[in-house]
Amino acid sequence: MIVALIIALASALAAYLATGRWIRISEERGIVSRDLHKPYEANAAKIGGIPVALTFIVDSSILSIFMDVPKPLLIFPIFFSSIGLLDDLVSLRNSEKIILSGLPFLFLSWLFPSFDPFSPILTQPLTLFLIGTYYVNSTNTYAGFNGLEAGVSLIISSTISLILLMNGDYGGFLYLFSLSLLLFSFLLYNWYPARAFPGNMLTFMCGGTIGAASFLYGHYWPLVILSIPQGLDFLLKLLSWRRTSEKVPARVSGDGTLIPPPNLSLPSLLMRLGVRREPQLVIALLSIELLLASALLIYLPR
Repeated sequence: MIVALIIALASALAAYLATGRWIRISEERGIVSRDLHKPYEANAAKIGGIPVALTFIVDSSILSIFMDVPKPLLIFPIFFSSIGLLDDLVSLRNSEKIILSGLPFLFLSWLFPSFDPFSPILTQPLTLFLIGTYYVNSTNTYAGFNGLEAGVSLIISSTISLILLMNGDYGGFLYLFSLSLLLFSFLLYNWYPARAFPGNMLTFMCGGTIGAASFLYGHYWPLVILSIPQGLDFLLKLLSWRRTSEKVPARVSGDGTLIPPPNLSLPSLLMRLGVRREPQLVIALLSIELLLASALLIYLPR
């Protein structure tokens, strides 16, 4: 256990240093994207999560030598980071992302415990396909706000890892705890004002990895509860489907005040309620996630 913790900490440091180097390479070669919510011209590394994603793939494999990490969990980071990178490079259609993100949960459904009461109604493979697809794609729902996507995944992975630790599932704990450390190292570059964006490679990998670990250990409901804000965001977008399909981002005034877009979403709802600065908006959304995580850890049946 101690050796595995040291490896996880060393991997987080290595990812931090590698991300700094990758940012410089991205800036030199023009692999950058515009930061939409700044009142001035700002850019950040477009696929800044590459070092973290690659480090986690290697890190999880090494950890499996020292801890009882289920072998299927080693497949998910590779698959989802590949799909995310493909999306970053060629922009997959929404239908393609939905199908691809659910396939591993569909074909490997026999590995996961039954999810009552839904699996008897929809069948286990279809249940896990739907939930897996929903969660993986929800990790990318807050794109465009510095620190939000990585911050939400950090909170969720840390919460599930603590639940696994309390249940004595030490391999699963180390698996997600190492991901949390890596996300923290990335967040140091992704926090306002961001020097790197995670890219779909990192957000998809986080969604697939956290989803797979939660499913494999039977913690479906904690994952569903922790993704309530993303579900609310999705429902709000459905209510303004036509305007949402136009993908109009929030505008920024000269003093940095955010102007809500015409479509509904959880961030735009908070803007309409008066949270009009990007750092405060991100903190508000992360605070909602932290409240859910705290309530879950306090009231979770032992």
